[in-house]
Amino acid sequence: MAPTQDVNTTDTASFYSRYKFRLGFGMLILVALAGSVFFTRSAALANLNEDQIARQRALVVNTSTITAVSQYQVKQKYAGSIVAGRESDHGFDQAGLLVEVLVDAGDQVKKGDILARLDMRRLNARGQELEAALAQARALNLETQALVDRAQASFDRYAVLVDKQHISQQKFDQVKFDLIALKARKTAAAAAVTGAEAALSSLEIDRQLSALTARFDGSVIRRYLDEGSALSAGTPVIRLIEDRTLEIHVGLPAAAALSLVPGEHHIFTIHGGQITTRLRSVLRRVDQSTRTVTAIFDVTDNPGNSRAGDLAQLAITRTIQQAGFWLPSSALAESRRGLWSAYTLKADQGSPDYGTLSRQELQVLYTDSDRVFVRGTLQDGDRIIANGLHRLVPGQMVRTLGAN
Repeated sequence: MAPTQDVNTTDTASFYSRYKFRLGFGMLILVALAGSVFFTRSAALANLNEDQIARQRALVVNTSTITAVSQYQVKQKYAGSIVAGRESDHGFDQAGLLVEVLVDAGDQVKKGDILARLDMRRLNARGQELEAALAQARALNLETQALVDRAQASFDRYAVLVDKQHISQQKFDQVKFDLIALKARKTAAAAAVTGAEAALSSLEIDRQLSALTARFDGSVIRRYLDEGSALSAGTPVIRLIEDRTLEIHVGLPAAAALSLVPGEHHIFTIHGGQITTRLRSVLRRVDQSTRTVTAIFDVTDNPGNSRAGDLAQLAITRTIQQAGFWLPSSALAESRRGLWSAYTLKADQGSPDYGTLSRQELQVLYTDSDRVFVRGTLQDGDRIIANGLHRLVPGQMVRTLGAN
């Protein structure tokens, strides 16, 4: 049994020895193959020229072809205040005791509607007094007229008698002067009647004005006083606005105001809706505090979503004569001294899909949403890089996806 055990041990050792040899030989072959591939690729790269290497490393970019224009349009927005066509404090023109207020804030009224009333007892008493005075004046006037008629008849008779010398001249003169005096009294009596009638007419006006009425259609926005208040003349009681007739006042720069023509229609935006207006006038005066010119627009079509005191926005488009280019905003990068820059592409003659980059200095004249109007060293027909400028440097070779 012992010799058999030694044979097995020897065979096992021989097996492991052959396994290690084969494993080492295999590893050696793999290393040789890897080295061969590496040196082969290195040789291939060494044989490539610099342009080919640059093309292999070129970044893919989007380009856009630009066109020179001689002008551009500026769309500017201005805020305007919506105001009522008329707005006033309604009050009595005479002193009195406020006995009734018929409206409250928020009420809609029409022209002529009664808003409030004063106590009229004193006016009624005054009216009775004036009516009595008028009756007395009229009676006196009638009496005086009768005396004048009688004196006139006496004067006519005495005139005949004095011509015939049947009475003395002194007697005739007495009758004549009595007639003159009675006529003067008649004039005074007639004037008293006229004065009493005028006083009653004035009283009637006071009675009418003791009822405060709306001067125009509109809405009550404030009630200042309640019943029982003792008023002096001119004290406001109700504030009324003409909200059915609205207008918009907009402060504009003088240059923008010059482009407006009275009578033209303009659209304002408010609360997501639109209001149609007609330009009534542009004031010929510059506001010293805001340095703007006020334009007044009449609201011609109000869908009901605007009220006095709201703000509405007006967009005005002006054409500015200036040569330049429209670029997408993404084509700009910050440069020095407040300027901006863009990259233009110079195509490779050997392969039009490749090109090198050049930096162009620009001045931004106007920004409109996602595009800008610029002037600078660009040329008509240049191809610019539309986006992704953070990855690029001047002189870099890039590959294009095609011009837009």
